[in-house]
Amino acid sequence: MLDSISPFRRKRGFSKKLNIFQFFISRFGIGSFISKKLCDFSGLHVNLQLDAFLDPFFNSNYSHSYVIKKIKYFFLNNKFSIDNFLQKEVIFNINTLKNIRCLKGRRHASFLPVRGQRNRTNARTRKKINFGDKKGNKKVRKNKNNTVKNIIKQ
Repeated sequence: MLDSISPFRRKRGFSKKLNIFQFFISRFGIGSFISKKLCDFSGLHVNLQLDAFLDPFFNSNYSHSYVIKKIKYFFLNNKFSIDNFLQKEVIFNINTLKNIRCLKGRRHASFLPVRGQRNRTNARTRKKINFGDKKGNKKVRKNKNNTVKNIIKQ
């Protein structure tokens, strides 16, 4: 969860020119609706720049800790989970479906669409998994003597 100021700095490569609203949306598990509610609950303005929030001269440590406590209380009160906690939950749920061997679990295991989509023509992104055999890779063939030779793909 958002326990300290460090989650605001954790993502590499993100622009500090983002709004607080946009930054919350960029986190896994938070959409625009929850981001708006979170900004209203914590008292942060939606258009507040992230670098202004992180500036030590602009805000004192008291205000940082107050806002972080409000954000933490929001997530505990509404029982939301975000980022790694949510990803672990999703993976755990998929693994339980696989373990009980229901239809959804079998579809997940065989990389087919789970929710009833057509899989003959529409599921290309889900079905297309190429292990190796790409451009520039070496192709392995067996001779008549069962020895392996590396032959460069033409």
